[in-house]
Parts: sequence; C-alpha cells; structure tokens
Amino acid sequence: MSTIKNILLIAAIVAVSALFGASLYQSVIEGPNFNAGIPESLEHFRLFMGDNNPGNYFRVVAPAAQVLIFLSLILGWRSPKDRRWWLLAALILIIGVDVITFNIHYPRNALMFTAPLNAPVDQLKKAASEWLVWNHVRVVMILTTLLCTIKALTLNGERDIR
Repeated sequence: MSTIKNILLIAAIVAVSALFGASLYQSVIEGPNFNAGIPESLEHFRLFMGDNNPGNYFRVVAPAAQVLIFLSLILGWRSPKDRRWWLLAALILIIGVDVITFNIHYPRNALMFTAPLNAPVDQLKKAASEWLVWNHVRVVMILTTLLCTIKALTLNGERDIR
C-alpha cells in the first residue's frame, strides 16, 4: 500500500479517535450534569460555553473523520476486498453518527442551550435524558468506527508482510 494511503488511513484513525474521546467525555462528564438541577445547570452551562461550545469542535472533527475515511476507501478500493468492507462499514457508521446528531441531538441542544429557559422542567429533563442516552449510542458507534478503521489498517499491514 502506498504511503499516501497509509497516511490518510492513519489520519482517519486520529480523527475518529479525537471524535471518540470528545464524545466519551460528553457522556461521562457533561451529559450527567445537564440533568442535575435543571434549569440552573443549563444556565451555568450556557454561561460557561459563552465563547465556544462543543459544537465548534465537532463541526470540524466529524466532517474531517468522514472525509478521511471516504478518501481512504476510495484510494484503497483496489486493495484487498476484506479491507474495503471494513472501511465501508466505518464510513456507514460515522455517517450514522451524524444522522443521530442532526435528528436527535440538535433539537435537544436547541431546547437546552439556545431557547429561552421557560420550557417546563419536565420537558428539559426529558431532553437532557434523551440526549445522554443517544450520546451513549453515538459513543458506541464511534468506537466501532474506530475499530473498523484500525482493522482495515492491520489488514493492510498483513498484506504487505506476505
């Protein structure tokens, strides 16, 4: 496999790893705090995230991971077929993460972090709980994506050794 293909695949692994770490942090640290003491906890979070928020990070890293996996798949299409399928699985999973983000997280983010905090507390708690559950799903999907890309890289290495 060429050096460019290896560099792209390793860059994809780095990007997915960064996405995994940030998502795991949100599930373990941020998410549980959203639901603690609503609406005050959300007010504090809004104040703390005044200049930047996690979206600033994810809007760069997630598309970068998708593009790098896609490029690795395209450039490595003629590589052994088993490697191709691992990268295709990774691409489908990482796109699925964005489907969850746009359809589940964004509406809840808007309710919790940008809309006026005059919504009923039960509605805010429900949004925070659903956000956390679905973030756990995203974390598992990102971890699986990471494992698929690593598997593709190791298959590449096995082919080069033979």
